[in-house]
Amino acid sequence: MSFLSIWNELNNLGSFILGGGVSHRQIILSCGGERFVIPVTPKTYKVETEQTNRVVDILDTGEAQLFGNRKLKRLSFSCFFPQPNHAYPFVVGDDRAPSECVELLEKWKEGKKAVRVIITDSPVNLMMSIKSFDYREQDGSRDIYYELKFIEWRDLNTPLANNEKQVEKLTGLKKRPVGTTIPPRPSSIQRARDILDASRKAYGKYKYWRSLRDKNNLKYLALKNLRQIVVDKEQKKS
Repeated sequence: MSFLSIWNELNNLGSFILGGGVSHRQIILSCGGERFVIPVTPKTYKVETEQTNRVVDILDTGEAQLFGNRKLKRLSFSCFFPQPNHAYPFVVGDDRAPSECVELLEKWKEGKKAVRVIITDSPVNLMMSIKSFDYREQDGSRDIYYELKFIEWRDLNTPLANNEKQVEKLTGLKKRPVGTTIPPRPSSIQRARDILDASRKAYGKYKYWRSLRDKNNLKYLALKNLRQIVVDKEQKKS
């Protein structure tokens, strides 16, 4: 047995100890009624979370941070699909040939379907899509080594409570009720870079941004290119 093969055996055993271990941690994937348990649990996985916070420079005040929405979560891990005839002691998932594992994941990726990803004994239980799937052979063992990257998937057509609007098949968006008109707006600003810029244009000062936020029911302040901002007439006179 070559040194590389011995090193891979030790690395795989470490994967079992640190990933699978006594509790037999598993990564469970499911999509379209099919279920796949990753054969060998990776030693590590990585979840990336970000927020679209924005830092603005306010005149006479300095920098201020505006909170934004959270971005989609990212998940990544790498390991290998073992040949069943090797009878590795650290296999804790499906006993499939490596080629079958590859075919299943490629089918899910190319089918453009969401995949439920669960890592037992961890916070990870997410609906995700497969962003990338890279694989290779490297030591002549016929094991296939891989890298998987996922990105969180959100269903934008989830019906709201008491919402009986029909969904357009062509666009995937909800229909607007017939006869519904948008009520006329009072005095407004046609366009602004953000809430602070809108306050400056409306009142000549940045400090009235809270009034605009409340008047326009803005939850998130890190909004860019605001249009048709409703102005509080009484505030404007003060």
